[in-house]
Amino acid sequence: MEKEDFTGAINMQLSSSIPIYEQLANFIRLKVRTNIFKPGDKMIPENDLCELLGISRTTVRQAMELLVDEGLIIRYRRKGSFIAEAKMKRPLNNLYNFSANMRELHAIPSSVILNQEIIAAHADLAEILQLPTTHPEVFQLDRLRCADERPVLIERTSIPYYLCPGIEQYDFTMTSLYQVLSQNYALNLYHATETIAAVLLREDEAKLLRCRARDAGYKITRISHLDTGFVYEYTHSITRADMCEFQMELYRTVPGKANISDNIQRNITL
Repeated sequence: MEKEDFTGAINMQLSSSIPIYEQLANFIRLKVRTNIFKPGDKMIPENDLCELLGISRTTVRQAMELLVDEGLIIRYRRKGSFIAEAKMKRPLNNLYNFSANMRELHAIPSSVILNQEIIAAHADLAEILQLPTTHPEVFQLDRLRCADERPVLIERTSIPYYLCPGIEQYDFTMTSLYQVLSQNYALNLYHATETIAAVLLREDEAKLLRCRARDAGYKITRISHLDTGFVYEYTHSITRADMCEFQMELYRTVPGKANISDNIQRNITL
């Protein structure tokens, strides 16, 4: 980030209608949105901005405080201010596909395959997946899901093997599991239920997610159904709490009117 990047940041003729601190904040937002200011870039010191733009320290500080509150800028003691890592948002009340969602957010999805095998399901898993006694096997896929090569979550997916024979031949390092299920087995996700719980990360989980053991995390379990009502997927995910937040929009129930669906989002900070 150079001083020249702030050329044209302030228009004094607009100061009567748009406060100067808002102009500066809007300018920085635009630079971030257009990827000129990138996550991790260090901000120019406030004193330098004051001198460069000919505005007061109070005005610069107002703009910075606004962006800090929005999560666009992060301050570190004795280090300065930095452009925050991008937050990934996804509505939990919509059917979710990790690979597609990451691409929508201009991140490159990838996976590290931790384990992949055909196993006989234990009793609890067989009950969840409603496996017939004649077909007790499941395809189990353990992955470290990444965005732009940064670990986002650890995921174990179990699918009834009789629904997808031969699926173990596919390379899920870059290939979407849901895409393979849809295109090759005509299995399309119709409905899913997710349960979220707070956990402390185990040492092995923390190592994969590049954090410390016993850091806060979330356990997310997902049961997915076909349009026929059959359960066809059970997924257990672990993610760092500092990379994931949940946001809900709640609406008042009005008697005699159809309820408005709650809007729930998961924001993943990379």
